[in-house]
Amino acid sequence: MMGRFINMLIMPFRAAGRLFKRSFKDARSAGRTAANAGGAVVASAAGSDLLEEEYREEPPSGIESALFTQLPRPRLTERAASELSLEQAADYAKNAKSFYSYGFPIFARGDFFYEEVEQDYLNAALGFDRDSIDRRFLEVTTLFRKTLNDNTRRMLLYWPALLFALFFGAAFLLARAGVPAPAVSMAKPLHGAAMWFSIAAASAIMTVFLIYSWPYKVVQQRNLLNLDNYITSKFARINNNFQVAKRRALNVERDKRMGQREELKDEAGSWTLAYHWFAMRLFLCELVLRNKFYQMRRNTTLYWVGGLALTLVGFAALALMMAMEGASLTLLGVMGAAAFSYLAVMAVLLRGATGMMFRVVESNEWSRFHTVDIAATIRDHVGEDKLQIVTFRDRNRFE
Repeated sequence: MMGRFINMLIMPFRAAGRLFKRSFKDARSAGRTAANAGGAVVASAAGSDLLEEEYREEPPSGIESALFTQLPRPRLTERAASELSLEQAADYAKNAKSFYSYGFPIFARGDFFYEEVEQDYLNAALGFDRDSIDRRFLEVTTLFRKTLNDNTRRMLLYWPALLFALFFGAAFLLARAGVPAPAVSMAKPLHGAAMWFSIAAASAIMTVFLIYSWPYKVVQQRNLLNLDNYITSKFARINNNFQVAKRRALNVERDKRMGQREELKDEAGSWTLAYHWFAMRLFLCELVLRNKFYQMRRNTTLYWVGGLALTLVGFAALALMMAMEGASLTLLGVMGAAAFSYLAVMAVLLRGATGMMFRVVESNEWSRFHTVDIAATIRDHVGEDKLQIVTFRDRNRFE
């Protein structure tokens, strides 16, 4: 019983450790996918060689890309409606049959996170292993997720603790060396130390604000804007293809005669399954994005908490070092007040990282599955076909 209780206590820490381990693995993978300074993509999100035609030759500009990774906007590879031929419709019909006959696995691996189980299904449903056109979409969204997570981890997990150690460590060394603080006489060492720690807190807050509001915010918003533009364009083309396939499915009999019954049957089936598949692709791709955005939001919260925890560890180490050197309780209190003011401002500032990023995502522009109204299309299609059957039946009866 005691062993089970201990396992229940440490289970959250195991999960967090696995998450950070996977995040570091993603960081190494994303490091291979994009050069940090130049932003040139050198490998795909899956770890294989880059399919160069996927990306525009538009290297990111600006010195802000020296601190955080910025990706160019992906090139759109989705076919336009003008390219939608009967042969293409037949291919889409095969994809639809594969999707509708796919057996959803009930029992997934026990060491998966929920989003990995969902992603495994979405990859199979969208034909990732069959090298479908949506494989590029899956690779692009994975690449952007990893890059956005990497930038957030640097900003929220590493920089706060690093700046605390840098500025407060320097203040401690200056106070211990007896260096006079600005506007404080050498006869008052306690006041001098308090001034140094106050300057350290103000300097650290200003530096965090500068890094957050300029390179981090600019790079993250550009990345999400590039991703948003890519998604909007891709989904708009899928929607146009849906409309074209729907019209051709409704009107296929106009170009056929009684002697072309088999051709009529095959063509009608291809166009019908094609527009079904376009609608389902919109639905599945929106689920992929929901999965990616969920991971980014969840990881942002964990990195924020982790950054606070690392900074607190640095504070505890500095306080212990000062106590071992005989610092007074007053001096420890002054240092603690400066440190907690830094922590409070940093926590409030960085808490809005997720909202700051996602405000540039225009989901109302690309969330289109609910607007194609597949239910109305099927109802109208079947109703029109049944109406024509009854019309011709009654006409032949009267003749």
